[in-house]
Amino acid sequence: MIKPLLLAVWVSVLSLSANFGVAYWKAQRAQAAVDKAPPALEQRKTRIINVPILMAGIVQGYVVAQFAFTGEATALKAATVSPEGVILDEAFRMLYAEEKIDFRKLQRADLDKIIRTLKTRVVERVPPELVKEILVQEFNYVSKDEIRK
Repeated sequence: MIKPLLLAVWVSVLSLSANFGVAYWKAQRAQAAVDKAPPALEQRKTRIINVPILMAGIVQGYVVAQFAFTGEATALKAATVSPEGVILDEAFRMLYAEEKIDFRKLQRADLDKIIRTLKTRVVERVPPELVKEILVQEFNYVSKDEIRK
């Protein structure tokens, strides 16, 4: 009578320990996967800016631009100041001062150069986890003649 009772206890202990072992192993594996996962990124848009384009001291037209940027979600939420202001400031300064690009005949390479330069300037002023990438949402040139219509 005692042997079947000890056998039942032994099988119960063995089953419980195997269950707990598997649960512990799964929990450790899931934690390792969370630790290896890249940080979550968040995308935000800037407001639209209008940059006057001057040639020979006369306004020739306006560049209308809107950008988006991606950054680590936790860093963006913890930041006291949004990087949007820095992005808009650098974009305005760069577009306003750019004399080599003819915005009336904008090329794809020009836009790529603008974004690369903008990102380089922004990352110098804000932590790199706040701005991982800068994207173009809208980029138009409106001549002075088109505004009057």
